[in-house]
Amino acid sequence: MMSGEKHGILVISHGSREQSWVKAVDDAVQAAQQRWIEQAADEQQRMKRVAVPVYAAYLELVEGRLIQDGVNALQSEGVTHIYVMPLFVSGGSSHVEEIRQAFGFEPISSFIGDLEPLRLTASVSFDEPIGAEAEVVQILQEQALALSIQAEDEALLLLGHGSSMPYFYEKWEAGMRSIANELQQRIPFQQVVYAPLLPEGSRQALEQLTASSGVRVLVLPIFISPGYFTRTVIPTRLADLSYNYSGETLLPHPLMSELLARRFGSYALK
Repeated sequence: MMSGEKHGILVISHGSREQSWVKAVDDAVQAAQQRWIEQAADEQQRMKRVAVPVYAAYLELVEGRLIQDGVNALQSEGVTHIYVMPLFVSGGSSHVEEIRQAFGFEPISSFIGDLEPLRLTASVSFDEPIGAEAEVVQILQEQALALSIQAEDEALLLLGHGSSMPYFYEKWEAGMRSIANELQQRIPFQQVVYAPLLPEGSRQALEQLTASSGVRVLVLPIFISPGYFTRTVIPTRLADLSYNYSGETLLPHPLMSELLARRFGSYALK
């Protein structure tokens, strides 16, 4: 870090009207900051990390905690360089792309977001969403095993958001394929498949799996935190079909804080 520079970290997730959703993210970010500080190699590095402000902001629905609020909070502390960590599951999220564009980065496809450009004085580095990180796969493995009775007689269906736009759907699908392949290698399910909620493919995927004689289907939602999609959308889409589902999400699993702390450590905050 050059003299006169001050770094800050801005973790951005979607947001929700449900306070429990927001609290799960806030708690994970706070725990990650503490872990990152504790993982410092020496006292000098620890003090440098203590001096780095970390702020959690939201794309929408959380009044007073939106992205510009986060930017303002960091810049008011004298931050000259912001590391943006998008806490989204997939690189196939158009939300991530519109956030990038709001920070002044060039579009990567024909999609143009509708967020207003952010008022910035700091420079910005923009990280990737969490994707098929090792911690994500480990969490899903634990959740699948908790639902499983005899993996050889079961199939696993992974459900994610998806996208109605081809460019983003392809990126979403690539990430889901990677996760599915990794889980198939770790657990001897008959099949591990994935399906989107947008465009709707969840019900057809489950019907195809249950048509296999004797197979027991486990359904895992790949979402950041419990909310409308996991509690309402998925059960409604799969109504009257046979499946096993807990509705657990990536948060509040402690490995998510480990993932964030590792990401913080990868930033150029020497």
